[in-house]
Order: sequence, then structure tokens, then C-alpha cells
Amino acid sequence: MSPLKSEVGLKSILEVKIIGNLLFFMNQFSIPAEDFDLELTMTCGQTFCWHRIDGELYGEGGSRFYTVRKGEPLIVEQEGDTLFVETELSREEVKKALGLDYNLEEIFSTFPEDRMLDLAKEELWGLRIVQDEFFPCLISYLCSPQMRIPRIKAMHNSMARKYGETLEVDGNELFRFPSLEELSEATEEELRELGIGYRAKYIVETVEMLQEGVVDPEEMKDLDYEEAWEELKALHGVGDKVADCVLLFSLNFLEAYPIDTWAQKAVKQHYPDLHSEDYQKTSHNLRSYFGDYSGYAQEYLFHAARQEILEV
Repeated sequence: MSPLKSEVGLKSILEVKIIGNLLFFMNQFSIPAEDFDLELTMTCGQTFCWHRIDGELYGEGGSRFYTVRKGEPLIVEQEGDTLFVETELSREEVKKALGLDYNLEEIFSTFPEDRMLDLAKEELWGLRIVQDEFFPCLISYLCSPQMRIPRIKAMHNSMARKYGETLEVDGNELFRFPSLEELSEATEEELRELGIGYRAKYIVETVEMLQEGVVDPEEMKDLDYEEAWEELKALHGVGDKVADCVLLFSLNFLEAYPIDTWAQKAVKQHYPDLHSEDYQKTSHNLRSYFGDYSGYAQEYLFHAARQEILEV
């Protein structure tokens, strides 16, 4: 990334890289990234599709991160208010992937006056909601029930290594998550051997349903939130929370408010009037209170609870 760092601005540089046996024409460019914290965005617990070039995503490591989209590596690093990028993807695709196509100040201006959210905002400013590709996001969240975030990430990585592709870039191994077709070769027994446990059955059956066209993610984007939420739950193993996570982190339904253990604790402690033992009712209450960008409120409050910024 260093050759680009003297090129602050919007100028693009074309660099040819041989990745594996493939020839990639990697563009290098920079993107203004005010009100953005790459490290925080990558490590707040929302994504399993991004990786550190050096080290573990949910652990110690370097400041360069990557994912693979449309089969193309996307490598990013932040210095100050500038994001340095290497990829064949367009500038707009990169901004969308990282949530930089939204104005964070404008999003927060839509929220009601709220002391807890103000506290989370003060400590976590710059956290953005990513938009990962639908299939790897879905499969990762199928692994999430009763699992800690680093363990889910390990499951994602094990599937990428066994069924996807390893790309070598500048001496670094990058992992591409398998496509729908590639993962359809996996048996439940093989997935269990990777440590995925009972969730292996969810993955195998959901892959079959996607191949049959039970759910079309592109068509879902045109539905309203409630319709998309119900349709996604037709997939095996996709419950209320997993549906909300996939809608929020891959299909741009920014009103979705996933309610996991941390979110439930925060709601019960700080928003008792919005809390219910019924998931759907709590979700409705929270979305009515926070509005069209409820997912941003959720992610700030969720991470604030995890980081003990908020008492739960």
C-alpha cells in the first residue's frame, strides 16, 4: 500500500499483479474518509467476510484489511481521513461496501434525543455498517447461534480454506469464500468435521434451497422490510435475528435491528418501555423509536454494550 500513500487525493494508479495463476489489473486510489474508523468498523462484530492481511480480524494484527467481492480482492488501509485502496472494483463499489455512501451526521440527525445513543456515539464515532456479499454473509450468520464472534469467524475461514480459493498477493495468502456452487459440494459430515457442528445441517439445506431459487437476494432488495424479513426466514436455520443480520449487513435494509444477547440486555436495561419477550414486538418498538436507520442505532448500542461503554 505504501506506493500510494504519497498520492493523497483521487488520482488512480494502475498496477498489474499476478494472483495465483491469474493476472489482475489492480487499481490503486484513495478515498476521502471523514467520519470513518476502519479498525472499529471491521472489528465491532458485524462482519465475518473481512480479514486482516496480518493477524486475526478479531484479535491483534496490522492495519490493512481485505475481502473478496465478485471474485476480486479488495484491500484497504486508513491513514487519518484518507482510505487507501487496491482493487479492480470501482470507487463507488468500495464506498458502498464500507458504508461510505451515507453521511453519518445526517443519519444521526434522524434519531430522537437519546442519552445512551449519544454516549455510544461519542465513544464509537466513525463506525459504519458494511455491506457484505449476500451468500458469505448468510452462511456466516447461520453459524452464529450460541457462538462467540471469534468462533464464528473461525468457521467462516475454515469453509473459505476448504471450499473456496486461496489467492497470493504480494506474498500474502488471501482467502475467497466459496460460491454457492462450490459450497454445494460440501456434505453435512464434512462441515461437521470443520467444527461447525449442528449448524452444518442448516448450511447444507439452505444451499439446496438457494439452488432451487427459494430466495432471490436481488429480488428481495425491492421488497419492504417486513416482506424481506419473512421471505428470508423461509431458509432453513434462518430465524428472527439471523434474518435481521443478513438484511442489515448485506441487503442494505438499514432499518433492521438485530436483537442478540447483547442487544437484548441493552434494551432491557436502558429502554424498558421498548422491551418485550417477543422478538417481533421488540423489533417493531425499536424501529418505531429509532426510525429508518435503526440498524445504526443498534450497532452503536450493541458495540457499546460489548465494550462496557454502556452498563448492561
